[in-house]
Amino acid sequence: MSTNAFTRLQLHRLRKIEIVVHAEDHGAVEDLLKTAGVGGWTMIRDVAGMGHGGFHQGRSIFNDHTGLVMFVGVAEAPVISEVAIGLSRLFETRPGVTFLSDVEVIRSDYFASSTSTLA
Repeated sequence: MSTNAFTRLQLHRLRKIEIVVHAEDHGAVEDLLKTAGVGGWTMIRDVAGMGHGGFHQGRSIFNDHTGLVMFVGVAEAPVISEVAIGLSRLFETRPGVTFLSDVEVIRSDYFASSTSTLA
């Protein structure tokens, strides 16, 4: 897509949060996302990667509470900030990592929270 094609698009600036936690903590993360007002998210099971504790490999052969999961959510900045604050409390006692970034989306209605000002 050429640069000119982007000028024809109406893009909406939002924040993205990516969260990697042990699968057993997925319920706590889902509760944080819901409470903050994130309208939807993606959860990827069995993620693998290298961290402080060495290589982590996804292993959910026997149940959904082993291995690592990754959440990806997009919302307005105040909503994502609320999630990040909750995660900082969770990470005082549980392992996990969070990545925050600015993103642009085409369909802002897909990322609106119940208290959203998105049009």
